[in-house]
Amino acid sequence: MADAHAKPHHDYHLVNPSPWPLVGASFAFLTAIGLILSMHAKEMALGRFGLPLLGVGVAGLLYVMASWWFDVVHEAETGDHTRVVQIGLRYGMILFIASEVMFFVAWFWAFFDASLFTNEAIQYGRVAFTGACGRPRAPKFSTRSTCRCSTR
Repeated sequence: MADAHAKPHHDYHLVNPSPWPLVGASFAFLTAIGLILSMHAKEMALGRFGLPLLGVGVAGLLYVMASWWFDVVHEAETGDHTRVVQIGLRYGMILFIASEVMFFVAWFWAFFDASLFTNEAIQYGRVAFTGACGRPRAPKFSTRSTCRCSTR
């Protein structure tokens, strides 16, 4: 009869249930509440608890990060990370770095496009609004108009 607790023989590692996502989310919520309370310390009666909550939340997040990383290192040292799992972790990190590079390229591309080529943006109507005379006017949601060439 087969042992019910025998380790399955496959290349993939299924992680054990971990408390760290729930604990980390709790400390992140505590950090956010502490940050909000510390920003509104003078307007709210609970504002005096802002900085202590913020400190406890940040310390808790650091503890969760260290403990979670310790668990990952422990899994790797006990042999749970097979060659296939190591390749998957490596590809995942490469794809994460590539997505971050693409995000920042797009971010700076948009910034430099808007700041260096403002005339083209105005000419094609992406930024400014023009009236019937071709002069700039206020957008439609404004109550005043700067177009002075009307025939009224």
